[in-house]
Amino acid sequence: MSEPVIIPGYRVIRPIGVGGMASVYLAVQESLDREVALKVMAPALAANQEFTDRFLKEGRITARLSHPNLVTVFDIGQYGAIYYLAAEFIPGGTLRDKLNQGLSVAEALDVVRDVAHGLHYAHECGFVHRDVKPGNVLFRLNGTAVLADFGIAKSIDGSTMATQVGSSIGTPHYMSPEQAKAEKVDGRSDLYSLGAMLFELLTGRPPYDAGDPFTIALMHVTHPTPQLPDDVRWLQPLVDRLMAKDAAGRYPTGEAFAAAVDQLVATAPEAKALSETPGRRRAAPRLSGTDQQRRVAANAAARPADASRPAWVLPAAGAVVVLAVAVAWISFGGRSAQPLSSTGTEPVAGPGPATVAAPAQAEPVPTPSEVPLTDLTDGEAGQQDVAALLATAQEYVRTGIVERGRRLAAPPGDNAIDLYLRVLQVEPGNAAAQAGLRQIADYYESKSKAAFDRNSYAGSMVLAEEGLRARPGDPRLMKLVEDSRRALEQ
Repeated sequence: MSEPVIIPGYRVIRPIGVGGMASVYLAVQESLDREVALKVMAPALAANQEFTDRFLKEGRITARLSHPNLVTVFDIGQYGAIYYLAAEFIPGGTLRDKLNQGLSVAEALDVVRDVAHGLHYAHECGFVHRDVKPGNVLFRLNGTAVLADFGIAKSIDGSTMATQVGSSIGTPHYMSPEQAKAEKVDGRSDLYSLGAMLFELLTGRPPYDAGDPFTIALMHVTHPTPQLPDDVRWLQPLVDRLMAKDAAGRYPTGEAFAAAVDQLVATAPEAKALSETPGRRRAAPRLSGTDQQRRVAANAAARPADASRPAWVLPAAGAVVVLAVAVAWISFGGRSAQPLSSTGTEPVAGPGPATVAAPAQAEPVPTPSEVPLTDLTDGEAGQQDVAALLATAQEYVRTGIVERGRRLAAPPGDNAIDLYLRVLQVEPGNAAAQAGLRQIADYYESKSKAAFDRNSYAGSMVLAEEGLRARPGDPRLMKLVEDSRRALEQ
């Protein structure tokens, strides 16, 4: 906003950040004489009545979240045409800032443990963040990591603001496979994003990278979990489970992950040096069971009657992926995003524009000839292996059709597509394998069409690409990919 912001009850001091959805100011809440981060909705969004209604409704619900590892929202409201949210001001900078400076392994584990505690509490209260990334992790002056941006459209009542107006939550580098495919998400989607962030904290680079956001989103769906370098390979089990392609394979809760971190640090020989890391802080004290139950109960009571919470479920409608990839692409013009400010938005001033990085090459999706074979041989032994592969693949198809694609295309090497392709390497004309691949292609075609009809063009493209793994060159799927790409470019 170029004009001075005037909101009764607040004294604006200076701008501290700007993003596509809002501008953020350091302000003083005059009634309590405390500094706050005052987030003011962008005028273009404020003109959308449906968006603003849900902003106010859901923001008030989210403001009841209270946890040491979550930024507290103090106030949300409207003054004339201005819609605003006043949140706790966290002065210690972002995780992106610290990542650019370099983090030790001990510091990285402290951060993800803190964020996991905050996510656990939020999930128990019925909220999924859907945009866990370094730019949304802030630091208190004592070093505690705090997750920001729980202020807009995260309730699990099934009709979020993002669903209604075509915005979305998610950043391609940290997006879970189910987000990329525009499927329903739950708290385990946040844990996947936490795993992607942990990988970056340990290696200095995101788990997947490519020259455009569409390819990055597809890589989360199709590519194997990335491997840590040798010096931190002992932490690979944490990354593997956090970033499991199937949500059922991930840690069930943030607390379960935090406990796994503590267990690994306590038992791994490589962890001995962590206790000697200079400046390493102790883990933040956890809430007692009574306090945790009291907070969860209070937040549950605050949710509207239609927000009765089935465990974990949050619909991610077709529009969810569009902003994640299209807006990120349009806003940044294909370049790497600049480090974000301590408010989770792009900085107002900085050292200069970000350097355009050379596009990384995406890893190719394996062709049928590249899919690894077990020790198949000619004759009876080979036939037995083929029969076993077919039986497993057919079971994956049977359950996957009713379980939102589970085991149809992931995890790599143990999914219906890969198993059928392995059969065809041994018996190129195997009718059962060919029929199974047609069935999978038909499934992804129907899901891709449905996503396209919901205007979820990125999700439609990802789903069609999955179908093409089963039937390369299928004209129906190729047309969906092209139509989706064209729609995103308009």
